[in-house]
Parts: sequence; structure tokens; C-alpha cells
Amino acid sequence: MNRIINYLFDVVRGVLFYFSQTKLRTALTLLGITVGVSSIIAIMTVLATFEKSTEQVVADVRTNVFYITRENPIEVSFGNNNKWTRNKPKITWSEYEQLKRSLKLIKNMSAVVSEEPSDRTFSVGKKEFKSRLQSFWAADGDMLSLYKYDIVDGRNIQNVDIQNRSRVAIIGSAIKDELFPYANPVGKEIKIDNIPFEIIALTDEKGEIAGQSMDSMVGIPISTYLKYFGGRWNRTDLQLVLESDSIENIDNATDEAIGVFRAIRKIPPGQPNNFYIATNDQLMDTFGEFTSYLTTFIGLITGISLLVAGIGIANIMLVSLNERIKEIGIRKALGARRSDIFMQFLIEAILISVLGGLVGIVLGLSFGNIVALFLEQEPVIPFEWVFYSLQICASMGIIFGLYPAIRASKLNPIDSMRYD
Repeated sequence: MNRIINYLFDVVRGVLFYFSQTKLRTALTLLGITVGVSSIIAIMTVLATFEKSTEQVVADVRTNVFYITRENPIEVSFGNNNKWTRNKPKITWSEYEQLKRSLKLIKNMSAVVSEEPSDRTFSVGKKEFKSRLQSFWAADGDMLSLYKYDIVDGRNIQNVDIQNRSRVAIIGSAIKDELFPYANPVGKEIKIDNIPFEIIALTDEKGEIAGQSMDSMVGIPISTYLKYFGGRWNRTDLQLVLESDSIENIDNATDEAIGVFRAIRKIPPGQPNNFYIATNDQLMDTFGEFTSYLTTFIGLITGISLLVAGIGIANIMLVSLNERIKEIGIRKALGARRSDIFMQFLIEAILISVLGGLVGIVLGLSFGNIVALFLEQEPVIPFEWVFYSLQICASMGIIFGLYPAIRASKLNPIDSMRYD
């Protein structure tokens, strides 16, 4: 065993010595592998970060909440599927009212219109909110409960606000900090696109999720939004957010909502739903489907990149072989076996590939976790892809180093020593 280890150590030491004599060539060969591996590791790290942030977002919303929308907000579709989506009718206010009256297993329900982010102007006097608002939403009073917002001061949106289309607004702590740094905003006026609204409530600070401030938000009654910003009542596309009376009852509540909404829309038996309904778990499954498609696509692109890098390794090894023919002849004349020459060239190819892979992994993890820091997430290491990358690099070294190693081992020592 020690003899084998010493033999491998001598071979590796000889390979590293040759690398030190050909630094530029070795670095250029490493570069192709490094770029390919760093690309896939960086992207997989970013995807792992996004997946972790999405799980955090879903966990922050109650698990007995589900949604009815016109379409899947993160659907991965190809070809003619988009035509089917375009033909789906919008969810209207009258449908929301009918559904709310008919459901028995729902504790809270809200019709929501949201702009995320919003490009509208929010101002107090001559002072404008400088950052881009993360969320400008319109709903009824159940919205705060559904999304776990607590009111610090003021009151919630009430039915009378909906009926009268009152110009009232609820603001997050980020709005208060910038526009009312030294005053209580409740009772004050804020202008949305130069339309005055009375602030009726300030919500408690929620912090950031997935790099987005949950406190950079303004909410108004949905009827007010439709009057001033959204057009006609029955032509605005709504999103319905529903909360079942318990987590255990969410499946029954979902089935009830599907049945009632199909009846409202008069969908014949056997016909597919012309709306989308999903729980948080289903949204996570859809997100997982999206990442799997993306992973496959990235894998194909990176595979082509690594194939080109592998051809580069084979080319460099053949050039190295031609430069060292006389050296190989002398070594064989002094007693080196074919297996010694073969192992030297093969290990050289493997080391170039693995070293390039290791540098690529470090660079990829560094870049990917810079994104994680921007999203205020803990560092993520996709160990599975790190292992795959090392496997691929070692395999590339063997595959693309095999022919040069065999060719070097078959050289005739007499002819090699005469080579000039």
C-alpha cells in the first residue's frame, strides 16, 4: 500500500513540477474548465438561495391560505399553452361577492389587486417617497389578517370605506420612516399620484423577505382603487385570497371553493377549470418544476462549455507530448515502464481538470453567495452540485487525457531519443 502511495506521490510531484515550468499554458487550460464550472456552481447557488427565500416567504404566510387567480403566477408554459391562458376570463368583483356569500368553510376572504413593485408617486407635501414602492395593494379589511400585518396605530379598512370608496390608506413603517420621520402619520394626508388620501393606520414592522421590504407598502380600499386607478368594476382582474377555518380543513375548503366557483361560472361537468387555484405547497411545487427546467437548460449549456474545455485539454496534452518526446525516450531507456508514462500523462490531465474545477467551485460559490447577502440570506452551498462538478471534472480528465496518455506510453525509446 505504501509503495502505491509513494508511486502516486512521485507521479503527482513530477506533474506539478511540469506545471511550474509551463505556467501560462497551464493557466489557459485551467481557464476553460474554471469558466464552465464556476458558471454552473454560481447559478445553482443562486437558485438554491431563491428556493430558500421562497420557502421562507411561503412559511411566513399561513399554511391554511390558498388562492384563486386567473392563471398560475409562476407557471412554466410552452407553445400553445399561452393561448389557453389568454382566453381565461378575468376574476371580477361580482364573482368575488357571489363566492364570499356562498362559502361555508372559509374564515377570511379578500379580493386583492396589487402592483408589485409600484411606479406611482407617493408624496407628503413636496416630499416624495424616493425608493420604488415594493407593494401598492387594494383590498378589504381581511387583507391584513391574511398576510399577518398588525396595526400599531389607527384602524383597519371597514365596509363603509368599501361602500363609499373612501380615500383612506394604510401604510407600512418604511413609508412612515421616510415621509413622517418625527410624527405620527395617522390622520395625516398622503398623495398617491397627486390624489389625496387620509392615513388611517400604520402597520408594525415586518422586516425583509427575499431581499424585499415588507414595510414598503401602501394599501387602500379595493373600491377606491377601482374608481381612481383600476377602471371599471367588472373588467378588473382580481386575485382572491382565502383562509380556511383550520389547516386540517384546507382540502375541504379548497374543494368547496372550486365547486362553487365552477357553478358561478357555469362550467359544464367534465370541462377544465378556467381559473387557477393553489395552496402554498402547490406554488412551491410549481416553483420546483420551474427550477428543474432551468437546471436542465443550464446543464446543457454548461455541458457544451465543458466539452469545448475538454477538447482544449486533449489539445494541450498532445502539444505537451510533442515537446517531451525526447524526455520520454530517455526515461524509457533508464527503465521507465509504459504504465509509468501512461499514468504520468493521465494524472496530468486529471489534475488540470480537477484544479480548474476547484477554482471554478470557489468562484461560483463566492458569486452565488454575494447574491445571498443581497437577499439577506445565510450562505448556501449546493453540495450536490459541488460533488457533481468534481465528478465531471475528474471524468473529463480521464476521457480527454486517455488518448494522449496511450500515445505517450507507446513511443519507441530509440526513436524518441533521436527526435529533435
